[in-house]
Order: sequence, then C-alpha cells, then structure tokens
Amino acid sequence: MGRFGTVAAVCAAASTLLLALPCAALASASRHPAASGDPAASWAIPGSGRIVSYRGYQLRVPASWPVYRLAAGTSRCVLFNRHAVYLGNPGADQRCPARAFGKTEALLVQPLGSLSNLPPGTAVLRGAGSASLPTGAAAAQDAASHALSIALPAAGVQVTATYGTNEALVRGILASARLRDVSSAADSHPGGAGAGGGLRPATARRAARGAAAERDTAAAPAGHSPAAQSLVGERGSGLGFDTCTAPSAATMTDWLDAPFRVAGTYLGGDNWACTYGNFTKSWVSKVAAEGWQFIPIWLGPQAPCSTIPGAVLINPAKAAAQGQSQAASAVAAAAGFGYAASTPIYFDMEGYDSANTTCKQAVLDFLAGWTKGLHAAGYVSGVYSSAASGIADLASKYGQPGYASPDDIWIADWTGDPVLTDSYLPDKDWADHQRLHQYYSAHVETWGGASVDVDNDVINGAVAGLSSAPQPPAAHVLGHPDAVTVAPGAHATVRLVLGNAGSHSSTVGWQVQAPTGLTVSPDNGSAPVKAGHPVTVTLRVAASSSAPQGRYDLPVTATAGGQQLAETFELVSVAAASGSLPTAQPIVLYAADSASMATAAKIARRLALPTADLTGTFSSAWTDLTGGKDLLLVVGQAALNGLFTNPCGWSNPAGTGAGSTPFTYLGEPLRQPPGADYFENSAAASTAVTGQVTSGLTHYALAGTLPDEGTLPAGPSAPTSACLGSPVVSVP
Repeated sequence: MGRFGTVAAVCAAASTLLLALPCAALASASRHPAASGDPAASWAIPGSGRIVSYRGYQLRVPASWPVYRLAAGTSRCVLFNRHAVYLGNPGADQRCPARAFGKTEALLVQPLGSLSNLPPGTAVLRGAGSASLPTGAAAAQDAASHALSIALPAAGVQVTATYGTNEALVRGILASARLRDVSSAADSHPGGAGAGGGLRPATARRAARGAAAERDTAAAPAGHSPAAQSLVGERGSGLGFDTCTAPSAATMTDWLDAPFRVAGTYLGGDNWACTYGNFTKSWVSKVAAEGWQFIPIWLGPQAPCSTIPGAVLINPAKAAAQGQSQAASAVAAAAGFGYAASTPIYFDMEGYDSANTTCKQAVLDFLAGWTKGLHAAGYVSGVYSSAASGIADLASKYGQPGYASPDDIWIADWTGDPVLTDSYLPDKDWADHQRLHQYYSAHVETWGGASVDVDNDVINGAVAGLSSAPQPPAAHVLGHPDAVTVAPGAHATVRLVLGNAGSHSSTVGWQVQAPTGLTVSPDNGSAPVKAGHPVTVTLRVAASSSAPQGRYDLPVTATAGGQQLAETFELVSVAAASGSLPTAQPIVLYAADSASMATAAKIARRLALPTADLTGTFSSAWTDLTGGKDLLLVVGQAALNGLFTNPCGWSNPAGTGAGSTPFTYLGEPLRQPPGADYFENSAAASTAVTGQVTSGLTHYALAGTLPDEGTLPAGPSAPTSACLGSPVVSVP
C-alpha cells in the first residue's frame, strides 16, 4: 500500500487502504431509506415486486433486484454489498475479490446442510407450515453483522438476508415468504431471468469434485457433520494470505504446495460484504488438521471520518461501548466456528484521516473498548489497520498507563517486502512476536492448479490453530545467511539456503543487492528445490581495493511463482585483515562458560567487532551494566543466570551476595544502550540457537535489520536459579 497519512475522498485512494474491496464493489452499496410501520408492507411498492421461488420456498422481492441462480461449480461471487437475490449453493471456489466492503439489502437462499454446521445465531423454523420470519424473531438476527439467518428443514433451505440502513425491507421480504410444493428437490424455475455464474475454468476432475461436494452438503443429515475441534491461540510465523471468502477445503489442500501456512478467515461484521460460503465448523477442523493456522478477522464499524461509501461508522459519543459490544459479537461468532478462548481476533480498521483529531480519538476509544471486551472473554486482541493511520495512532498510545493496547497488530503497508519492521512503527513496540504485515495487495495466485484472489502477509504473531496439527515451515524461505568479514581487495564466501515445504518441486529464485565497492557472484539465480530437500547456494563476496572500510547490509530476496516470498540480509564487514571496525554504539558480548565464549568470539570475528567488545569477567559485565553506556548481550545460560540473580554468589563491585542483582533484561531487539541496569538476553536452549539469537540481535544492533524476514529463532531462554559457569572465562 502507499504510505498515506490521510484518505482522499476518491475511490482509488479508499480502495488502496482496504483489507476488504476494489472500487467496482465499493460503488455498489446504494441504500433504501429506513421504513416504518408494518414491515411486510414497508417496502412493497405496487407493481414493483416479483415472486422468486427456490425448492418450493417463495418470497416477494423488489423487481429491480437481479436474481442469480447458482449452478454446481459456479464461480460467481456472492456479495452482499449490492441488491441481489442468490439462489443455490455458492460455488466451492467463488471468484471473489480479495477485499469486499459494506452491506446492503440482499438475499441468499441455498440448500440446507447439516444443522450443526449452520452459522452462529441461525434460527431454525420447525414445522411444515413455517416459512415466514415470525414477528420479533430476534434469534435470527446478528445485529453486529447486519444479517438475519434462518433454516427451514421442511423446505430444505437456508436463508441469509443482509441489510444496510433498511432492516425493515428485508424483514418484510422474509415475512412474505410462503412454502408451496416442497416435494421436489429441484428449483421450480431453473432457467429464470438473471441466471448467471457458469463453470469456472478448471479441470474436469476439479469440476466433478466441486459438484460432488455441493451434493454432499445439500444432502447431509442434521447433526452428522464431521466432528469439529476447538482451535487455540498459537504463535504463527512465516507467510500467509487473506481473502474475502474462504476457499474450498479442496483448494486449501491444493495450496499446501504454496509457501503459505496461515490464512485470514472472516468471522463477520457489519461491513463484511462476502458470504461464509465454505466457512463452517467442519471446514475449520478439516483445514486446521492439515496444518493450516488462521487469522480470525472481524470487519465492524469504521472511523467516523472514513470515506468508504456506505460504510457503517463509529459513533464518537459511544465509541468505547461500541468497541466492547463488537468484541462480544465477534467472540460469539468465533466460538460458533470453533475458535476457543486464547485465540486472537483481529479488528479490521481501514485507513482514515489521522489528522482529524476527533476522528482519531474515536478510533482509539473504540479499539480500547475492543481490547477490553476481548480480554474479558479470554480472547487475544488484534488490530489490522493502515500503517499511516490506525497503526501509527495505536503506537502513539503504546505503553501509556490506562490505555488498553491490542496484544498484536497487523500492519497494512504494501511495500512488497515481507518484513515485520515499518517506518510508522517504533521497533520497540509490539516487539515480542506480536506483528503481522500485509505487504502485497490483491492479486490472483495459482498453486496446485487452484487460483484465489489474495493479499500476501508475513506473520510473527498470534494466530489460531490446532496445537496437535503438523506445522510445516513456510516454503521457499532463505535460511539464516552468513555474516562475513572481508579485507579490501580480498574475497570470502557465504551460503544461502533455499527450502521448500510444499509437496512438489518448485523453482526458487534469489537476488542479492550489492552496493558500490562490493560484488557478489552470482548476484542472482534460481534452482529447483524438492520438497523437504533444502538447496545450498555458495556465493563469492569480493571487496574492491578502494572499498571504504565499514559494514554493508545487503538485502537478499527469494522469489517463486513471480512473487517475492522472503527477505533476509547479508552483513558484510569490510575491514583490514589485522584490524576491526568500531561500532556506532558500544556493544559488549558477555559469556560465562567456555562454549558460549567460543560462540561469542566466532560472532565477533564474523562481524569485525573490536576485541574489547568481548568479556568473560562477571565483575566487568557488572560495571558495564551499572554504567549504562553499553549495549550488553548475555551469551548463554550461565551468563544470564549470573546477571539476573547471581546464584553462584560471584564477587562484584557492589558487594551484593547470591540471589539478587539490580539487573533485568528487555525482550526486544535494541540498537542503542537501554540505560543503567538493563541488558539484552541472547541466551537460548542450546549453544547453536544461542549463536543464532546472538548473531541476529548483534546484526540488528549494527544495521537495524533482522535476518530471516524480521524474525529471530525461538528464544531467548528464561533465567533459572542454577549455578553455572565461572566468574572469569578467557577470551580466545
């Protein structure tokens, strides 16, 4: 996305900031004025109505509304942001835009499947004579999603009726419904006006599979859906996608060939224009069991100054209460689909004019209410928004006492780079695996023969999934690169590791951007990578004899299928063979055991750190911390335990005994000394992972970037009371 501070009142600018729609769909949401009086008559203009029938279920709709009859295998997208009647099952693979926004008055009448797989809040109308919505049937209404949902077992149909400003209109339509001949399972008017859709281009195998799936869904007896399992909150990482309506379970299986393992799923909301379609409890269970994780999304009221046509907006006077109410509705929907407490729900707050202080405050109040409401129900709070408005405004409140900040954020900034840093967001905010980034806007991707219109995301934050499900790593991801020191006029070698977690071979490309004075050979290329068999590529890095001494952070990107899928950085230090490079800020690596010291020394050599930046002396590390002028990284569990509680009782300048120190650590990457008594924890569960964490944190301190898509390996470790290591360890 562009880096916008305001949202212009034109369709092009509005659509740029949407998680939910292109201009063609935005322009559709015309509204009827609110009606009063008898709901069955409030909409009926003499001569304007028409009778529509499906499987013996009849109702009267405005004559101007198009009627779309959905045949098996249809690719037509069911959208509720335009007046229309849809008859039949939505296609298993609808060709929907990645983003569709807003609701107006519309209907979907489809075959009734399993009663246990109905959307949350659906009213079941029993009895052979039941057809019209009873007066005051509040159970059928999801006010937060501007939808009414009913199931009629006698006719074998399920009805979804949405509304914008004219709820009375759709209630009147539903009140007009009648049951006629329900003995036939077929539509009594198969060739009616407005028939459309058609089969999407696909192989005969996939078309047949879609038709069979529709028959199975329509015929499924009540109470016999596949057993659903509850999802729990997890930490997701790697690449993902989001789209307006859930792809079929078959497509999700096909997309196991893709580099994605996380999918955005809409739970509802009054500004969501798509239909649940494939999205049911059984869909969630089946897809989650294959290893997919989910980003649950709620698309509710928008900023009061939003320029999105037809959007339901926040009432500034009730913003906090609205936020809590929306959270309650989102929790109810989430639970209905199997998302248990501890899972995150991300509110989709589209871009707005952040310079409008009244509007900005209403958004912040609303989102604080959203977070409080989710926390009260035991769920994790997430917020998606434009980097330039919602995310920047939330960052201005981050850490302030009394403000309920979301637990995780989802940054919308279409930079094309799958990284988790952003210029609108301080690195210290939401730094503990709490970020998602939507980095690429709507486009069609094809994997395993199935095409879907998606946005691309990189994830290192809260998602929902089955804790017992397999979690394969993202495909086509570069492994952690080498850091290297090279003298002017000399060269060194580095390695790139290309992986593929799909089920088929895929061609993975790479490209390295080298600055003036350095050459990388080759600086680009591609290789076929088999599933589960990483490929290592060796590159030659040379510095010209005139190359200035210093550190150079080289971006390395990986691509597959025409899309950039990963980014990492190769840190090249150009230094004289016998010398080293000073650092802009003092950095000290402290280790208290010989194995960790060997790791620290290796990293120091690769990064051309001065010898004085290594210490194995506890009292020296103590002095560095109390002085507050150094960025000190503890390398290994022994050093961590020593500086946290000194369980061994090592002597120190303050004369403090065992069990207590004044020091603590910050759980975030740092670029400068954090002040007296704070250190950075780079200890991990093993020596190898300690080296990766230390290398990544030191890389960040020197260059401001994190390798491997802006993430660190699992860690760091927590301190323990075990006495480990020695008060003095020799520096190699």
